[in-house]
Amino acid sequence: MMAVFFAAMLGAVVLAWVLASRRPEHRPVALLLSVGLAVDVGRHVYDEAVVAPLRDSLGVDVPWTGWARAVGFGADAITLMWPTAIVAAVLVVFAGRRPWGAVVGWGGVLVVLAVAHPIAGSQAVALALVQALSIVGSAALGYAWYRRTTTPATSAQLALAMIVTAELVSLLGAWRIGPFAAWPISQTLYLSMFVILVLVQGRFLWTPPQRQPST
Repeated sequence: MMAVFFAAMLGAVVLAWVLASRRPEHRPVALLLSVGLAVDVGRHVYDEAVVAPLRDSLGVDVPWTGWARAVGFGADAITLMWPTAIVAAVLVVFAGRRPWGAVVGWGGVLVVLAVAHPIAGSQAVALALVQALSIVGSAALGYAWYRRTTTPATSAQLALAMIVTAELVSLLGAWRIGPFAAWPISQTLYLSMFVILVLVQGRFLWTPPQRQPST
């Protein structure tokens, strides 16, 4: 399952960059999907090599201190890169703004987590709450764009709408079982999303951009 998941994700990333080379407005989506791939791979490697041994030795119901606390902080930073990238892409694609507000927000959340320092067992709840706020805010910006737009959606807007919708479904559905407790369900949802993204981006690759009429 993991191999199929990463293959579909990689295919979506490659097609996104090919499409971005022909349609520059698609670059935020290509960057977003690239960040998502890097985060998934990096988080898996970091967890297996660094976090899991500490979790086994220290447990999850006590505060982590010293080196262990720094390791946990690194895991938080990696995990929050994905929702941060979504907000950044939404700001660019739907709101026409620069993405730096999302980066500043990412740093601010990390400062709060470092100061509050919840125990490892409650960290999932804090991260799930931050991700939920990011996705709901992104969906609100996308809906605001939908209400005011009078032009057909670009490839970037359509792809990003699909990504935000998938995240909302995951938030309202799989996460009801518990923060990060239903990864197989979310994984199936994301696999479907990446397969559809491959198909949609492939369709845009075969459809030449419409030229503006000359005056």
